[in-house]
Amino acid sequence: MRILFAITYYDPHWTGLTRHARLLATGLASRGHEVGVLTLRHSPELPSSEWRDGVRVERVRPVAQVSRGMLAPGFANAAWRMVREHDVVVVHTPMFESLPLALASRALGRPVVLVHHGDLVMPDGVANRIVERVTSASMVGARRLARHVTSYSLDYAENSPFLLPARRKLSAILPPVEIPRPDPHLAAAELQELGLGDRQVVGFAGRFVAEKGGDTLLRALPLLLETHPRAHLLLAAETNVVYEDFFERCRPLLEAVEEHVTLLGLVRDRERLARFYASCDVLAVPSRSECFGLVQVEAMLCGTPVVASNIPGAREPVRMTGMGRIAPEGDPAALAEALGAVLDDPEVHGRPRDEIASGFDPQRTLDAYESLLEDVRAGRCAAHTPRIEARVPSGSPLAAFGEPDRAVLESALRNEADMAYRRRLPILLDYLELREGDRVLDAGCGVGFQLSVMSRLRKLELTGVDPDAKRLRRARRERVSARLLRADLEALPFAPGSFDKVLLSEVLEHVADTAAALRAIHRVLRPGGVLAVSVPHAHFPFSWDPIHATWSALGGRPLREGPLAGMWSGHRRLYWPEDLARRVAEAGFEVEQLEEATHHAFPFSHFLVYGIGKPLLERGWVPDRLLATTDRLRGVDNPGGRLQPMNAARSLLRAVDRRNEEAGIGPGGRFVNVLLKARRI
Repeated sequence: MRILFAITYYDPHWTGLTRHARLLATGLASRGHEVGVLTLRHSPELPSSEWRDGVRVERVRPVAQVSRGMLAPGFANAAWRMVREHDVVVVHTPMFESLPLALASRALGRPVVLVHHGDLVMPDGVANRIVERVTSASMVGARRLARHVTSYSLDYAENSPFLLPARRKLSAILPPVEIPRPDPHLAAAELQELGLGDRQVVGFAGRFVAEKGGDTLLRALPLLLETHPRAHLLLAAETNVVYEDFFERCRPLLEAVEEHVTLLGLVRDRERLARFYASCDVLAVPSRSECFGLVQVEAMLCGTPVVASNIPGAREPVRMTGMGRIAPEGDPAALAEALGAVLDDPEVHGRPRDEIASGFDPQRTLDAYESLLEDVRAGRCAAHTPRIEARVPSGSPLAAFGEPDRAVLESALRNEADMAYRRRLPILLDYLELREGDRVLDAGCGVGFQLSVMSRLRKLELTGVDPDAKRLRRARRERVSARLLRADLEALPFAPGSFDKVLLSEVLEHVADTAAALRAIHRVLRPGGVLAVSVPHAHFPFSWDPIHATWSALGGRPLREGPLAGMWSGHRRLYWPEDLARRVAEAGFEVEQLEEATHHAFPFSHFLVYGIGKPLLERGWVPDRLLATTDRLRGVDNPGGRLQPMNAARSLLRAVDRRNEEAGIGPGGRFVNVLLKARRI
């Protein structure tokens, strides 16, 4: 097989991305494949063409440096020539030239695989924002043309706005990690030379840039010193970064603790790097953005535990190995506490090298990519296969209820302007199989509307939790018949098996860690108990949110705040049905139903309801005389007059929504919501 790797920087450039690409390229070449690399000539001393470790490397001369990238007009011609000479093209993103490469590959009939190493995060500044936007747009175009996409982890993929649209042609392949076994005597001797033989050493390795969170670490150090006065920070860091002056901006923080900090500079030699890791008692990875953090695995292979940020991707190595702690991102106090916990009890956080190495075996990674590339070349690359097939409910969602319950629901939902919510709530309540006396938790209860509806259907022991104190106060004012508590979903304050049923309606997309939230739900739900979930669909209808659909198609990052935020308003992620089912199953549940709901929507529905209507209600700008026909919580008070303006407007919305009850809407299309029913095993 003739394989072309395309990447902005290649060996001998030093980053985790280039090391990953080099291991793949040389590994596949050693297996007998013909491997070429098309890259930029990042240093004038490098030859334009050479054979390097069995790999043919072609470097295009750039004419200018632009922030983290380079301009190379000759790249297009080189790409056309080299793509034609190979069977399959592997593009390592982020990469400015990814779209021209994908277009050339499409024109020449060569399939493309995108290996994504992380969403593009540029430093502040107008010029950097322009570079980020243009590069992101190029990558979006390449993603659409690619036959397959890979990521380091599904945790990162389901939280990446760039990867989310490609989930049905995406697979997660762990990166290959190699580091020499360190000599502990040499590591100890180097510490003695630095005068740190009696210190508790906290390490940091990599580029000292904003996205790596070095400022958080410097702010955490004084707090750590209060409880661990022998702590010392050892920085094996690149501080002279041409595209960002972050280190200079952090100099006041550094000067405040300089007697407790030693700067080594960037350590390139792998033997010396292994000794650096071995000399540390703990490695800090306080990143704001991180696809995975290969330095974590390198440190673990050298016997050093890690404290990493609780962000998608970065938390995976610690999760997988248990070798360290996870701390909230951007919180110096929490970082100091986690570092102190590891320093106090290193034995608990240690793992054998062989155990770590088995999970990140380069040969296993090569096996996965070799198989994938063979499949892609042969045109048989399978899409992601869900554990359970999604279906589309037909007919009225109220049809599952008897007459008394149907009347309660119709009355309660009389003021509902969000037709997707009006459709999904009865389905979720049907999932719950509510029976008299059930102990029911509404996790993320907001102002208590769902609790109020359930209290009218059955005599239940209701509990609602929400992290927003303001919304809970509103629920109490409305005299919702339930126990109401302020709590985070990942840390529910209940004993194991406290509930028979749990409702999780439009909540998971807001939490930092889907897996942790579902584990918490699993803990408080009794065996055999029912979980009902709804989340926003990653493939939503254009009419539901045309603004965001257009913006994202142009490569724009999700708008999470403001009136134009739309489908991403306050959301960390959206979901494909198979991803939700997989996550729930991994948490210890058996998925019984998986559905996609609301295919047809009135144009600009999300903007009208949540961009205009909801803010007016929350700010008290709706006159009292209109609340009976406007406020969701006042549905039972609505007199039902069809000529009343709000009732008339809702009639129009419902006329469009009824199209969702027609037969013939199949799964796999565009929908507003994913709905799931599961039972705790």
